[in-house]
Amino acid sequence: MRPRDTHKPLVLTGIMVCLSYFLLLNAQGTTEANTAFRTAYAAYIQGSYSTAISHFNTAIAIDPYRHHFYYNRGLTYKAMGQTGAALADFEKSLSLRQTAEAYYQAGLMKYESTDFKGARKYFENAKELKEDLDKMNFCLGMIYYREELYEEALKCLYIYTYIEKNQPEAYYYRGMCEAKLKMYSEAIKSFKLALRYKENDWMCYYKMYEFYMELGDKQNALNSITMILEIGERKIEFYQKRAELYKELGLQFKYDEDMLEIKKLESLQGMVQGK
Repeated sequence: MRPRDTHKPLVLTGIMVCLSYFLLLNAQGTTEANTAFRTAYAAYIQGSYSTAISHFNTAIAIDPYRHHFYYNRGLTYKAMGQTGAALADFEKSLSLRQTAEAYYQAGLMKYESTDFKGARKYFENAKELKEDLDKMNFCLGMIYYREELYEEALKCLYIYTYIEKNQPEAYYYRGMCEAKLKMYSEAIKSFKLALRYKENDWMCYYKMYEFYMELGDKQNALNSITMILEIGERKIEFYQKRAELYKELGLQFKYDEDMLEIKKLESLQGMVQGK
C-alpha cells in the first residue's frame, strides 16, 4: 500500500495564502492609486496644476498601467504650457489604450505648432474611433484645405458647422471649399452664414462679389461690392469695380459719381505721396 501524500494540502494552502496576500496588496494599491488620481483631478479642475501633477505622479507610481492617468496628466501639462511633457503623456496613454480623446489632444498640439502633417495623422486616427470631437473636424478640414483636398475638407467642415453653428471662420472656409469645387451658389450661402456671426467682414462680401460675377449675377455682385464700401473699405479698386458694374447695368449717373470719387481718392493719394 502506497503511503498517503500529506504534503499536497500544505502546498495548496501555501499557494492560496500567497495569492490572497497578493490580491490584498493589489486591491490596496488600486485604492491608493484611485485616491491619488481623484485628488489630482480635483486639483486640475481648480487650476492648481503643480499640485495636480504631484498627485498624478503618485497615482502613476502606484499603478503605471492606467491610460487615463497619463491622459489627464497630459492635460495638466498642456494647461501649464509644457507641450513636450503633455505630448509624451498622450503618447503613453495611447500605448496603453487607443482613445479618440488622446489622439485628438496629440493632434491639437501638433496643429497648434503648425505640424500639419503630424496633426493629420492623429486627427484621422481619432476620427476612426469617434466621428466628432470638439474642434477635430474643423482642424482636419483646414488641413485638407491646405492640401487642396477640397472634397474631404468640405465633408469635415459640414460636420463641424452642423454642430457648431456660430463659427464664422468655419463657414468661410466651407464656402471657400465649395467655390474651389465650382459650387458657387452653395458658397454664397456659406458666406451669408459667416456674415450672420461676423457682420462687418469685408472679405466675405468680396468673395461673394467674385462668386456672383462667376454666376453672371451682376446685380448681387453690385450689392456685395457696395457693402464693402459701406463698411469702410473705401479703396480705389473697389470703386472701380462698382463703377464698371454701374456702367454695365446702365446706371450712368452712378457710374459718374464713382468716377468722381476715384479722382478724389487718387488726388489724396498723390498729396500724401508728395509729402
